[in-house]
Amino acid sequence: MICLNIRQAKIEDAEEAAELICMAWGECAYVLAGSNNQKVAQEVIKKFYKQPDNILSYQNIYVAEVRNRIAGLILSFPSDHFPRLSKLLVEKLPKFYKSDAKDYQRKVVPMLKTKEAEPGEYYIDSLAVYPQYRACGIGSKLLKAATLKSHKLGISKISLIVKPENKGALKLYKKHGYSVRGKLKQAGTNFLSMVNLINQTGKSSSRKGIVQ
Repeated sequence: MICLNIRQAKIEDAEEAAELICMAWGECAYVLAGSNNQKVAQEVIKKFYKQPDNILSYQNIYVAEVRNRIAGLILSFPSDHFPRLSKLLVEKLPKFYKSDAKDYQRKVVPMLKTKEAEPGEYYIDSLAVYPQYRACGIGSKLLKAATLKSHKLGISKISLIVKPENKGALKLYKKHGYSVRGKLKQAGTNFLSMVNLINQTGKSSSRKGIVQ
């Protein structure tokens, strides 16, 4: 049994947070940065992580700690906050973008405009756990933390997107009551959109992954 602590992220967690977000975003992180270099992508993510009021901000993140070391994180927020949280990215990203303006307009702008959630939902943007800490229940604990936050905000529907080939994540989400509601493409990558309903006690209203 591991000693696990879930807490609000801090600015000083930037190094690990950027690495985990880059891990969760995959190709989308490289599109955002305009570079295929992992370190470059992480540096761009880190700049926004340290700032308030944007999608990648530490304010939207819970981290999981094992023996005072960050093992994973979850990035989530109300879907109705998308326009406000995207504003800073749209305004400041061109300054840090490593490719040319044509690439930015062709790749980044459509990515930022892709509709990943419906209005009135609580959206889980990213969930990532370092490989050495997987299969220890950390993903489940982080999901529960996001579910509790959604419940406290009075939002009864939670959504997320996941790559269809990510069988481990799909299994985890279905275990927690998420079901597939459709497909979408983000930065040229196919994703499944999944949704879960929570009841007044803050627990899933779904059974066997089927939304009631």
